[in-house]
Amino acid sequence: MAEEKARRLSINQSMTKPLLILGCDRSLFMASALFCGYVGFNIGLMRGKISIVFLAAALWGVIYFGLRLLGKADPMMLEVFRRSSHYSDGPFHTQFFMPAHSSVEDEPPAFMQKRWL
Repeated sequence: MAEEKARRLSINQSMTKPLLILGCDRSLFMASALFCGYVGFNIGLMRGKISIVFLAAALWGVIYFGLRLLGKADPMMLEVFRRSSHYSDGPFHTQFFMPAHSSVEDEPPAFMQKRWL
């Protein structure tokens, strides 16, 4: 058998990086901007209260700062939360994993009952 060279593949960097806008998760950034824009425009400008506009802008700044910290810690935090919340049986995640052993007599966990029934 002839010696074969190792095949080299180039991986495009844009396909492996998470989608961030100004260092925040894209969907969370858009949702916060939409909410604060709605509050600032609809409640503030339409009713003539400029202080509400400044309050909405300040609120968006605080939310943006928090989202940037979240993006620096883990850019995929929202996807991890969505996936982990699928496997929980309550709001406080009382069951973090599927039991390692089971028998025929055992009932399936609560999240499996909700999912399949």
